[in-house]
Amino acid sequence: MPEHGSALPLAWCLGAYFLLQVLLNLRLRGIARGNAAGRERLLQAAAANGLINSLFFIAVSLWLMLAGHVPMPQLPQPLWAWLLGALPAGLLLWGLRMRLIGLGRRMFGGSAFVLPAEQLLRNPSDLGVINRSVLQLSLFEPLGHELFFRGCVLALMLEIYGLGPALLATAILELLLRLNPAWALSVLVGSLALSWMAQAGGGPLATICTAMVAGFLHAYVTAYQSMKTSGKQPEAG
Repeated sequence: MPEHGSALPLAWCLGAYFLLQVLLNLRLRGIARGNAAGRERLLQAAAANGLINSLFFIAVSLWLMLAGHVPMPQLPQPLWAWLLGALPAGLLLWGLRMRLIGLGRRMFGGSAFVLPAEQLLRNPSDLGVINRSVLQLSLFEPLGHELFFRGCVLALMLEIYGLGPALLATAILELLLRLNPAWALSVLVGSLALSWMAQAGGGPLATICTAMVAGFLHAYVTAYQSMKTSGKQPEAG
C-alpha cells in the first residue's frame, strides 16, 4: 500500500476535475438557447452536469481510498448516536445554509446563482424531473461531496498539516470549486461545520448522513413551495 501523506494523487484528481468542467461547459455551449424549449434543455443539461460532477467525486474518492492514497475512513462510535444525531444536525445545517445563501443572493444577485437542479424544482411541471432533482440534491451531491472533501481532502490535510490548517484548507478548496460569490458564506460555514464533525469522531459517514438530511429538506421545501405557489400538481413524466 502506498504511504499516506502525499498530496500528488489528490492534485491529479483536481486536475481531472477541472478538465471535466471544460468538457461539460463546451457541451453546454452547443445547446441553442434562443427559445423556451432550448432554455429548458440547457437547464436540464446543466443539472445533468451537476450529477456527473457528483459521480466523479464518488469515483475518485473510492479510488483514493482503495489505492491507499488517503486513510480508509472508520465507522464512528457509537454508530447509533452519530446516525441519530445526523437528523437534528442536518436540520440545523439546512437552516443555516438557507439563511447564508439568502444573504449571498441579496448581496450578489438572485436567480443567476441558483443550482440548476433547484431551478428545475421551482417548475413542478414534470414529476420525473422533480424526482431526479430531489435524488441529486439529497443523495448523489451529498455523497460525492462528503466522500471527497471529508473522506479524502480533510483526511489528507490532517495528516500533512494538522487540525487548524486542515479545516481551513478544506474550506478554501470547496470555495474554489464552487466559484460562486453568492454561495461563499454558506460553503465556508458548512465546510467548517462538517469538517469539525468529521474530525470530532463522526467521520465521513456522519457528515454524509447530515448533508443528506439537509439536502432532502432543501429539495422538499423548494418543491413544496413551488407547487403551493403555482397551485399545480406536476404531471407524470
